[in-house]
Amino acid sequence: MVFSLPLLSLPGILSQPTYKWKDHQTNEIHECQQCPPGTHVAEPCTAGKQTVCKPCPENYYTEFWNYLDSCLYCNMFCNSLEEEARPCNRTHNRECQCKPGYHVEWDFCQRHSKCPLGSRVMAVGNPREDTKCTLCPPGTFSYLVSSTELCRVHQNCSAQGLEVNVPGNRFHDTFCTSCKLNQEDGGDRPGMEVCQEALIDFIPYEIKSIRRLNRLKRIISRSLPSGMNQKTSYEELQVELHRYLTRLKDTEGADSVFKKLWGAIGRMSLQHLQEKIKKRFPIGL
Repeated sequence: MVFSLPLLSLPGILSQPTYKWKDHQTNEIHECQQCPPGTHVAEPCTAGKQTVCKPCPENYYTEFWNYLDSCLYCNMFCNSLEEEARPCNRTHNRECQCKPGYHVEWDFCQRHSKCPLGSRVMAVGNPREDTKCTLCPPGTFSYLVSSTELCRVHQNCSAQGLEVNVPGNRFHDTFCTSCKLNQEDGGDRPGMEVCQEALIDFIPYEIKSIRRLNRLKRIISRSLPSGMNQKTSYEELQVELHRYLTRLKDTEGADSVFKKLWGAIGRMSLQHLQEKIKKRFPIGL
């Protein structure tokens, strides 16, 4: 809140500003010196003496040169979403700012925005400004909704002696596997579980329809998990579905999840995906 002081003089305009005061006993008009910040007029000047100034008491202040009879009360109080940026003293009112994680917007503290999947934090939010986001550049990704997350570099499968199972994009990392992909029968077969895990990683990112991704998830879980129906792009749904399948694999095992996925794909009549999986993964389908 801004207070208007009568005939206040801003610092720097006059080294020692003055004001006119009428002595009601003599009806004389005197040009009196104003009091400096942190003080107020205790006694106005007369013909024989200058203005007497008195320091502001605790919890009171004056910010500018003034001729107030009393100091102003420090009436700024921080609310539950604010913290004290500068305490009340004789020359300043208390100042508040939004707590960490919040910024001011139209005089109210709002929680910092989170950058969506596929983007990174360009500028971390502060008490005055919201988070600023930008898309992850090629070769990097961000799979988290976050107000602090940076983009991460895609892993290099060949450097690890692995094959690329799912190419990375700005929403997810590259998925590598030791499963020998696209090989005819007769070659060295990897462990069945390795290829089942690769297939579990592969399927969510082959479906690029919001409706089909939601249906696949509904068939496997017999319900739509919280949050999936709020996603606005198939890329976000792919990441969410893959997370769900990974958690399911950790609790039920790769073989159980693979069978559920294969059955669900059959129910959805995704023959083209079934044929692609049969050619790609040597698991004897």
